[in-house]
Amino acid sequence: MRYSSKYNLWVNELGTYVYREYNDPSLNGPLKIRQRQDSSKYLNTKSHGEVELDKLVADCYVPKPMDGKTYELTHKDGNLGNCNTSNLEWKEVRNYSLLSTIREALKGIWVKFDGTVWKEKSAKNRIPIVKDIGDSDTDRMVPIPEPYISYQVKNRYGRYDDKHIPMDNLMDMAGFVDGDKSGMRNRGVLHKDGDYLNFSDDNLEWVEKDSPEYQEYMRKKKEDLERRTIELNPNHPNPLMKSGN
Repeated sequence: MRYSSKYNLWVNELGTYVYREYNDPSLNGPLKIRQRQDSSKYLNTKSHGEVELDKLVADCYVPKPMDGKTYELTHKDGNLGNCNTSNLEWKEVRNYSLLSTIREALKGIWVKFDGTVWKEKSAKNRIPIVKDIGDSDTDRMVPIPEPYISYQVKNRYGRYDDKHIPMDNLMDMAGFVDGDKSGMRNRGVLHKDGDYLNFSDDNLEWVEKDSPEYQEYMRKKKEDLERRTIELNPNHPNPLMKSGN
């Protein structure tokens, strides 16, 4: 059995036995599991009111992903009365259709499958991707390793704060990055064709950073950044050339 600090209850992984401990040990014992007409199960408690059995089991054995997305708890076999750990699964609640080609990743910011960003769903008023910035110290243009978009958010004082978000993150928020990242140890977004500026949905995939394909992608990305630095500064000496070469 495992203990849920959220509900102050113990439950087994089968979802068939719930136990409560009190300050007075003589009151300790199992709680009655009740069932509704739709087969869903719950417990009546004084401190938390009605406690859904599936949520109690999930809290102990199937924790909800903490990645900022919205999830709902589902029963794989469709039986709401089957609260066995193996039957519970958190599924992401999407606010768009999987068939939609343009999706609202952030409020007022729409992302298209091809990696373009817009202020409107109708693909009007394109938001530019920041790929290069000026370096005042060297008087050169410098390519950005993680291209991003800039946007504004109104704060509690009614003023606007400048924010930015990397394109890989934005494409992930819109659901355009392939693969399941939830079980990965050290995940990264792979650009399959090796082009770090290609944000098309068919080019993005979650992989482990220590995988050979990701390491090769990072090697090529480093070369591309060095090449772009030279191309962006045609009137400056090659910053990559050693003195005397």
